[in-house]
Amino acid sequence: RLNREAKRMSGKHEVQTRGIVLSRFSSGEGSVRAIIFTEALGLVSTLAKSAREERSKLRPHLTVGTYGHFGFVRGAQVWRLVGATETRNTYFALSGRPKAQYASARFLSLLRTLIQGEERDEELFAHAWNFMCALESVPDELLVHVERFATLAVLASLGYVSKDAVPGAPDFDYTPSAIEALVPLEKQIATAIQNGFSASGLI
Repeated sequence: RLNREAKRMSGKHEVQTRGIVLSRFSSGEGSVRAIIFTEALGLVSTLAKSAREERSKLRPHLTVGTYGHFGFVRGAQVWRLVGATETRNTYFALSGRPKAQYASARFLSLLRTLIQGEERDEELFAHAWNFMCALESVPDELLVHVERFATLAVLASLGYVSKDAVPGAPDFDYTPSAIEALVPLEKQIATAIQNGFSASGLI
């Protein structure tokens, strides 16, 4: 079912928006159904026709962990994915850095668990997008800190933790120097995350 924001924007011929592929499943003969967390529409269930076929231009853009720009057109029941540009996949981009790959996988799992059909949320999306983009530049020794910060920011955006508990928000820039500043706050952030998980009832 399309959410209210999706319905409002579906009058346009095509909606272009940044997005992150959270999951994908085979659908019918050669098609793919994907769950994409988007900036403009929130969480979108989309159908990519014939995307499993080798000739499909969409095929390389639908791996879990891919983030970039996507184009959607409203179908009868779901949004249809009609285009993807400037995409990047974290698994391949982080090749040779297993700790960063695991951090990406854990964060995507967190998003899949916590985002339950929410509509458009620019703050939540910004944290998710910035975390994914930052992984390539963050050194391994700081990964645990940026992952914890992003986790706390997601919990706060969803209302499970006070936004006052998120240090440096809303202007945190996910640079290595900003992440280094989080190190002395490790215990404070860990406690806030634990409280957020307890409040969510989902983990």
